[in-house]
Amino acid sequence: MKLKHRYYSFTPRRKQTSVGFTLTETIALVVIFGIFATLSTPSFLGWLNQKKVDDALAKIEGAIKETQREAIKRSQDCTISVPKGINQSITGNCLVTGSRKIEDVTIFYNHSAPHDISFNFKGLYTPPGTTLWVSIPNSSVTPKCLAISTGIGLMRTGNYDLGIDKCVRP
Repeated sequence: MKLKHRYYSFTPRRKQTSVGFTLTETIALVVIFGIFATLSTPSFLGWLNQKKVDDALAKIEGAIKETQREAIKRSQDCTISVPKGINQSITGNCLVTGSRKIEDVTIFYNHSAPHDISFNFKGLYTPPGTTLWVSIPNSSVTPKCLAISTGIGLMRTGNYDLGIDKCVRP
């Protein structure tokens, strides 16, 4: 005599339902994300370009301040060269951390010749005051400027107003 074992399931069988998104829902999501990406791309690119300008100005200001500090520390005259144009390198005889490469940004200033900024052993700036500004060519980015005053070489940054040809506070 053989015993037959039957296995009983205590959970009732359920109908298998599909999990996930349907093709129509997926297409709708892709279209919505595409529209958002299309609308946000120009403002994102403008923001990136503005950050490039801000970074370039910070590099230039840092190099000039480093030159001024080194002139005082070494008790000697120090000079930094800031060439006009796009993709330039800022060089100087007292830049401890080396020259600075300014990429994708154009440098302008209120002098016609290649501009050297010199500080004497006291950190004083002797030529007439200088204003330089940086911008990205053919863009709507706000140009940023750096003004160096004659005498003790105070520096201030701001937005460059092309209409009045002046560095103004933001």
